[in-house]
Amino acid sequence: MSENPDAAVRRGRKTAGKLGPALQFMVPAVRGLSRTVFKEKFEGQDHIPVTGPALVVLNHISVLDPLATASFVWTAGRLPLFLIKDSVFNVPLVGKLFTKSRQISVSRGSSAAQASLDAAIAALRDGQVVAVYPEGTVTRDPDFWPMQAKTGVARIALAVPEAPVIPVAQWGAHRSFDYHTKKLRLFPRKQTHIRALPPMDISKYHGRTDNQAARRLTDEMMRALADEVGRMRGKPAPAELYRFVTPKRAGRPGDEKGAR
Repeated sequence: MSENPDAAVRRGRKTAGKLGPALQFMVPAVRGLSRTVFKEKFEGQDHIPVTGPALVVLNHISVLDPLATASFVWTAGRLPLFLIKDSVFNVPLVGKLFTKSRQISVSRGSSAAQASLDAAIAALRDGQVVAVYPEGTVTRDPDFWPMQAKTGVARIALAVPEAPVIPVAQWGAHRSFDYHTKKLRLFPRKQTHIRALPPMDISKYHGRTDNQAARRLTDEMMRALADEVGRMRGKPAPAELYRFVTPKRAGRPGDEKGAR
């Protein structure tokens, strides 16, 4: 997949305005770590708009892949705001940096979860790029295919229909750190292949806020990611995506196996 002629100019472009102290530290640190850990192969960055809101939807294959995905969006010329598990914000220094850089804390399975969605929606309405891992965790699929996801990402998209929804598929970061086996293999560097697809056409869902629409749109997002990962891997994606049961929700009446 080739990029348009302007892509080389856009890569690495500073976003409008001066970076605050937290970002002045984080951006070069994340870029340096990503290039140290991975051989980066980035494609389709021209699909990320130079200005205005965008919802970037990613599959999650390793605890290390946010280094590369943040670098991917940054070198496309934008500053991503990630939805990040709230416990990370309790880590000394890291949590403070995330707070100062306006990253969005997510309290999974709690009454505060809606506040996370509201913060993401507000960021999009403010013209920011919001990056979401809809699975909510590293995939538990034994072969690292994307899982069926919760519907929060669709609810964000439906609330801000003017924001393009851009699937960004990735493959390879799990070879550096395998979440399933907990094995770390940093050397030699492994390739991380990240590719952005054209914005999805979600116009048929505009004006809808019901659960059925959110479920169907979420499934379409994850299917787009799974099929693209299949193209990267040279094999077809599973027809049915893996459904992960989160331990604290398993067995509750009405539970949809963690897929809400």
